[in-house]
Amino acid sequence: MNKWFRMLSVMTMFIVSASACVPQQSRTVKLYEDPSRTPKTYQKLLIVDVSSDRSMQIQFENEVVSGMVRAGVEAVPSHHNLDASQGILQDDINRLSDDLGTDGILITHIASIDTQVDLKEGREDVLSVCRGGSPVDYFLYDRKILAEPDSIKVAHTVIVVTNLYDTTTRERVWSIQSTCFNKESIAEVLLEETDAIVRQLRIDKLI
Repeated sequence: MNKWFRMLSVMTMFIVSASACVPQQSRTVKLYEDPSRTPKTYQKLLIVDVSSDRSMQIQFENEVVSGMVRAGVEAVPSHHNLDASQGILQDDINRLSDDLGTDGILITHIASIDTQVDLKEGREDVLSVCRGGSPVDYFLYDRKILAEPDSIKVAHTVIVVTNLYDTTTRERVWSIQSTCFNKESIAEVLLEETDAIVRQLRIDKLI
């Protein structure tokens, strides 16, 4: 019995250790869904990221477009025609949607970015190699300084709010808030946020 108890304890410790290594998954909260809307799956979406940073708009829109294509949905980024950093109006977005023939407009907005920086200072070690002779003779050793540089670990936690509008009615039909945790780069953030958006759209049978 003691043997089985020890085995069970080891297995429990292993499971707890493995669980601690699993990165925290993104979290999605539905903010709104039009209860009166007619069920509809969208075939072609205009993707708009509302950002004061032009490069961020381009990067996020391209990532979302790629995510939609992987899900089998046609999608078009707005940045070829609209510069969100200069300010855009809903009328401009609607006009572009009409010109492109999209049946829905997906608008994303990064609501919050929390960045934590952990700086680990470098250190120096001395490596000594004896050239021969008596090992107690200090001058018979070659010495080399091994320098370990500073390291910086960055963790981004980002909240994105996403709204879906119907092109025909011009009404908002769906909104979510998605949060990803402790990502080392903005590229990782945008990929995980895109996956969360596409996943929820599919769950809600909107694409």
